[in-house]
Amino acid sequence: MTKPKDLIELAAIANAHGIKGQVLIKPFGADPLALKQYGPLSDAIGQQTFTIKKLRANNKGMLVATLKEVTDRTQAESLKGTVLCIDRSKLPQPDEDEFYYSDLIGKDARLENNELFGKVINVADFGGGDLLEIMPQNSQKSMYLLFTKQTVPSLHLSEGYITIAPPQEIEVKQQEDEGQD
Repeated sequence: MTKPKDLIELAAIANAHGIKGQVLIKPFGADPLALKQYGPLSDAIGQQTFTIKKLRANNKGMLVATLKEVTDRTQAESLKGTVLCIDRSKLPQPDEDEFYYSDLIGKDARLENNELFGKVINVADFGGGDLLEIMPQNSQKSMYLLFTKQTVPSLHLSEGYITIAPPQEIEVKQQEDEGQD
């Protein structure tokens, strides 16, 4: 199953915590403790629902949560890797200069000369910062681009694209790949 388009990822369960069924949660938002205010959260495919009873920050940038639906460590361990989402309609509309990462998915990625490079297919963070996963045109293999002002100098979301300035080696690599086809 795929994630319904109207679900926004807010956090992910990183692991079990303790023996009473608590979980460690990695928050994705600017205000991690706001997670509890959104009401019940769902998994990425909208099948399971989780209600946060208690939530606190730990000293490692993670949250420790007690979930109504989880009563023991075994259940908590089985949820490792579960992405926690909320229906977009329950979130505030972003300000003019703000956006949700899900707004980037599906947008064209254009070079600074306005040439189409590919499409944004995902936004990820594997621990080293936000990355845009881009599927270059005429390619079967996606690539990651660090999501910084240097590599993504401008966003034109209402026009359906972002401008990228990939490092030189990425452009050379793409040209080499195209020449091998």
